Amino acid sequence: MLTEGEVRALTALRGEQTVSELAANLDQSLSYTSELVEQLETSGLVETRRQGKTKQIRLSDAKALELLAALTQQYSHIDWPELLSGAALRVCYFLDTPQTVTDLARHTDVHRSTVHRALSPLQHRGIVYQTDNGAYTLNDGFEQLSAFARELAHHVHRQTVEKQTDTYTILWESLDEFLVQTTTEITEEHFIPTGPDQFQRYGLPLLARDRRYYLYSESTSELSPEILCCHMLVIDSGARAQSYCLLLLSHTSIDRDDLRAQATKYGVDDVVDDLCTYLDTSGDQRTSRLPEWDDFQELAAEYEVTP
Repeated sequence: MLTEGEVRALTALRGEQTVSELAANLDQSLSYTSELVEQLETSGLVETRRQGKTKQIRLSDAKALELLAALTQQYSHIDWPELLSGAALRVCYFLDTPQTVTDLARHTDVHRSTVHRALSPLQHRGIVYQTDNGAYTLNDGFEQLSAFARELAHHVHRQTVEKQTDTYTILWESLDEFLVQTTTEITEEHFIPTGPDQFQRYGLPLLARDRRYYLYSESTSELSPEILCCHMLVIDSGARAQSYCLLLLSHTSIDRDDLRAQATKYGVDDVVDDLCTYLDTSGDQRTSRLPEWDDFQELAAEYEVTP
């Protein structure tokens, strides 16, 4: 997320400075510091302006930087740039709740040994501790470390989508992925179309809308019906959307284990459990947002789906 050099530059930058002044504060060469500034400007974390022949640098108004400043001021004795380099920030992203090393390795997509290396200095300085059941969690007073990591990821996501459109809403996000709503068509390769209009891929043509939905992911190339169902519920968990998801679950070959894993990832596990129970019991067990079984059968017949 950030290199040690980038964190050092962000924590050393106070008010406006020239590249030369920042280089002196960092005890680094002018060329190295210029590269750092360019990287941070590209990521929207610093702003620059020309004043004569010199370039003035200052921090941007990104909320993540407010959290970083509060953290470094409150615990000024800690060498934060060293601690937050490598995979440490990726690990901290998920420490808003207790997590085992296995959980953290899965969430961050890094090896368990890398997670251990990230946690070890944090544990040594009393920032994290291990619970009796083996999970790691942040000590009291350091909760803002996870908040900083999350806000930094959110900032990166915003920077990514704003290269494509000015009008958008991020509906869901994790460390490396996000689900976005916009009125703009996005053709960049890592933005994968999703939402209601993608149901037609499974023979379920839903009413088109002006709004478009995309999953940004560098690791996913195609949406499974399990993922599409969860996206639909993130976009809209109302009665109509749930009925459409019932059609999708009835019409396609669904891996229930994968569906539940995706539902947990997207935070719609309770709704997905309700949908599965509804189908398994032919509507005998249903929530208020699910249709009477006869009504659902009529809807399914319209789409030539057999519940």
